[in-house]
Amino acid sequence: MTGGKKSHEASASATGYLYQCRIALLMALRAIPLNVNQEISVERFDDVAFDVTGTPSELIQTKHHIEKSGSLTDASSDLWKTLLIWLKAIKADGQLPFRMKFFLMTTGSAPEGSAASYLRAIANERNEAEADKLLAAAATNSKNVDHSEAYGIYNGLSQEVRLSLLRSITVLDNAPNIIDVVDEIRQCLYMAAPKTQIANFVERLEGWWFGRVIDGLVNKKSISLLALDQRIDELREEFRRDALPVDVKGSHPSPEVIADLDKRPFVQQLRRIKIGTQRIELAIRDYYRAYEQRSRWTRQELLVDGELERYEEDLKEAWEPRFLTLLDSLPKPCDAEVKVSGGQKIFQWAEQDADFPLRTVRERFLTHGSFQMLANRNVVGWHPDFKEPEKVDAPERDRQ
Repeated sequence: MTGGKKSHEASASATGYLYQCRIALLMALRAIPLNVNQEISVERFDDVAFDVTGTPSELIQTKHHIEKSGSLTDASSDLWKTLLIWLKAIKADGQLPFRMKFFLMTTGSAPEGSAASYLRAIANERNEAEADKLLAAAATNSKNVDHSEAYGIYNGLSQEVRLSLLRSITVLDNAPNIIDVVDEIRQCLYMAAPKTQIANFVERLEGWWFGRVIDGLVNKKSISLLALDQRIDELREEFRRDALPVDVKGSHPSPEVIADLDKRPFVQQLRRIKIGTQRIELAIRDYYRAYEQRSRWTRQELLVDGELERYEEDLKEAWEPRFLTLLDSLPKPCDAEVKVSGGQKIFQWAEQDADFPLRTVRERFLTHGSFQMLANRNVVGWHPDFKEPEKVDAPERDRQ
């Protein structure tokens, strides 16, 4: 039971951190049209915070619940844990509420008539004086020792200071959970990509975003909204109706994958024409990248019917006359080294000079890697006899 409880707590904590990251992205997307010159951070000044050149202007506490709603009553832990953080800041700097905004975002709900309900964003529902009365009563009457420090600080402040804090606080209850927030992110990006590709667009953006969040955590820095806006523009260009996004540029296969690919027919073809080890490694890398990228396009349904087949047919038709020219140029009988030399010339063309874009994608790895995929199926080849099994000289004792 103890192990199960710890596992549950660890899962909830991890979910909470991931929630902060997604909420930060959602809030950043909503803030871009208002002030793109701001920056946003996770776990730097608060759970989430907006700042301008390192000076925070908005602090956001996030509270995430999955199994229960997390009711934000006057005595709730979510409320008082949050208030304690802000009360300590106010105690140290009484002018803070006049230059900063505080937000409590929770998947829970603030019951009607509760202090939190009087601090919602809707102007005609706000009543800071009533909220102060309820919080002061809770701080005086509650027996919860876990919040005794928060109670003491709250009641120790003058009503004027407490009201200045409450005027700067906004409660955002019934917020989307970690799953539902993705739908709201997609709504913000609705016009950024074709309808059928919004999910893929968000997935790509989140991959970039989580990388920036990690960098911010490690290096204690914020993320520029301008950088986010520019990344959206880059992705929008990649997701044009006639465009294909490139995901694998710069990726490398693992040692295990290299060991597996090294046994494939396309590598055997390269060894047959005596291609050097380093060039074979590049061919393996490009085969891997082309295979992964083409597989992603297929899974994401970005390719139209038969598009890959037509692309491969173009490659084959470009290779075919060169290969037939080689065959015509070979003397008869032909020395083995002459065949190897001729095969090397055909491969050099495919490796270095062939340039065949797939729709808008003009990447060397795609052309070269796709040639290797065709060679792996024996559709194209380099050695004049590539379709025939390689003859291995018999050992000396067998020739005697």
